[in-house]
Amino acid sequence: MIYQKGYDALLKICKQITTHRQKIAKPKIEELIYKHIDIHISNEDLLSHLISESLLKRIDRQLLESKNIYIQHFDIPQITLFYSMAKAIPFVSAGHHAANQYLAEVMGNLEAASLFEIGIGKGLQVKNLLNLLKEGKNRLETVNIIALDPDKRNLEESKVLLDHIQKELHFTLHYYSFHKMIEEFTDRDYEYIKEIGRDTVVINSAFTLHHTSHPINDHACRTNLLKKLAQLKPLVFTLIEPNSNHDIEDLSKRFHHSWEHFGKVFKLIDESNIDESHKFSIKEKFFGREIRDIFGVSDYFRSERHELYDSWLLRLSKAGFKPIDYHDIKVELPQYCSYSISDGLIRMNYDNTTVVAVFGYTL
Repeated sequence: MIYQKGYDALLKICKQITTHRQKIAKPKIEELIYKHIDIHISNEDLLSHLISESLLKRIDRQLLESKNIYIQHFDIPQITLFYSMAKAIPFVSAGHHAANQYLAEVMGNLEAASLFEIGIGKGLQVKNLLNLLKEGKNRLETVNIIALDPDKRNLEESKVLLDHIQKELHFTLHYYSFHKMIEEFTDRDYEYIKEIGRDTVVINSAFTLHHTSHPINDHACRTNLLKKLAQLKPLVFTLIEPNSNHDIEDLSKRFHHSWEHFGKVFKLIDESNIDESHKFSIKEKFFGREIRDIFGVSDYFRSERHELYDSWLLRLSKAGFKPIDYHDIKVELPQYCSYSISDGLIRMNYDNTTVVAVFGYTL
């Protein structure tokens, strides 16, 4: 167990909260909260501070009725911090490139292809995919980009980016957009994608589906969502997700997985060659917001609900998807990381733990 001392203290507190012994837990939580934190704080103390700060909201019944952190108004938008975070977490760019290779392998054999991008962000992964297709030998004439994002600014900026690179491509781009979240999709929305894509749809979801909200203990919701996506008959479906279990209502178990996951991620950030202030900002701001959502937001509203990769494997199977038998994927990672490739699955590891998983599936 990483950072054993802090883990033991907070696990005991979580059990006290669960058994309604808040008066005993509260002073112990307060001891773990710092009045001031800066770049000199240790990973263990920072992680303890962030979780304790959020647990105090539970005890004081000040849980936030929050919404997806990617559509909240922060001083620095979460999507901006995401791209900043990607400079320290090599699995982000490596995951995007691996998924793009699955997608390009299929799209390159078509004259027309339609990419349904669930959470397009600023459009950087799509741009890299189009450049990959540009460099390869293929017979593409048309690519439809069907962009989904809950932030209207992302849709506007990604369109500008893709319009800018159109002149560099040997195929024509058409851009369509949905300003909403995937769980808000109607049958008419799915039909519209079918009309655009016909039999050429491919789907990509990178670090997105774990944000989908659902009622407490509704464990079938995401499987049903995957079944809806399967109705689009995608030629390939790529999925990139962190490997941890925060989609669980038991507070002690949620803490256990969060401590282990974010503890490893903080260590991984320390391996990067960015400056210390940048490292601290990523930990405290980007991942701090995720931690506050996991523990300090009402369970009816929280959106940071990571799942283990084997849970996604089961959901994909139940939805009718099958792994792609294609292993010729290039993965470039620093020496302190490792990876393994099997049918439809790439596990990206740090410190003997899978941190991110990339899935390549079809019907």
